[in-house]
Amino acid sequence: MTTIPLTRTALLYAPVETFNLERGPAAYALDLCAGHGMALTAMLLNTDNANPFSASSRTREQMATASDKLDQLKFDNIAAMESACAARSLDLSVIARLDHSRGFFRFVNDRARLHDLVICSSSKEGMLSERLVCEGLLFDAGRPLLLVPHGHAGGYSARKIAVAWDNSRGAARALGDALALLPGIEEVVFLVIGDEKSIDTGIAPEDLCASVARHGIKATVEHRSKGSRWIGDALQEEARDAGADMLVMGAHGHSRLREFLLGGATLDVLNVLRLPVLMAN
Repeated sequence: MTTIPLTRTALLYAPVETFNLERGPAAYALDLCAGHGMALTAMLLNTDNANPFSASSRTREQMATASDKLDQLKFDNIAAMESACAARSLDLSVIARLDHSRGFFRFVNDRARLHDLVICSSSKEGMLSERLVCEGLLFDAGRPLLLVPHGHAGGYSARKIAVAWDNSRGAARALGDALALLPGIEEVVFLVIGDEKSIDTGIAPEDLCASVARHGIKATVEHRSKGSRWIGDALQEEARDAGADMLVMGAHGHSRLREFLLGGATLDVLNVLRLPVLMAN
């Protein structure tokens, strides 16, 4: 089982519209950090303040009224997070104000780089959606991203993880990040979707498992067929069927153009998040 001797830091991105201490990324981050000695920075922003004025949609007066309501909700969220962290003796810092001088995404990515792990979700709702933030973090932050479905009601667990394995740089980076950052890993299942693409490697499955066993962790290699499923759906479904608490995968890119940068599996998972997923690029 993995043990983490050093203090780690996590950044939670939880905008006012989706913040929830009962389930989803905020509850998950609280449980992970409080239970395993990680310091937490909570980025609790009213992203409506970053949306541009549009004469064709909302007047300035309507925008100001809506923003005031969201600001009050943001302050309520901050108070709730501070109270929850105090009750669990958790080291908390809060980022509640947006510095517009560098732009929204650069502001988020700059602060993400100061942490070991970033926790968020992937909702497409809103002009400055979590999905857009996820893409920016994957491309620009240089930090592993732990995505948590908004409906996820369980606390943090990584006793058994499933790794989407294709012998790529991204998969290796994601596995390394998981072993270094996530406490309590006891078992790793390497998921190979056999009909998705060929794997260029001379490493035998037993050697792959032996490398993980040196960490004191049980490991197996499982080959599964994609069939008619989207690759992201296949990976998440097979991870859940294997009893994994989390899917670990590389975020792949194939072109310098943003619309083609995300690989098929990455896009599928971001579109429909079924369980906690650790991504590394």
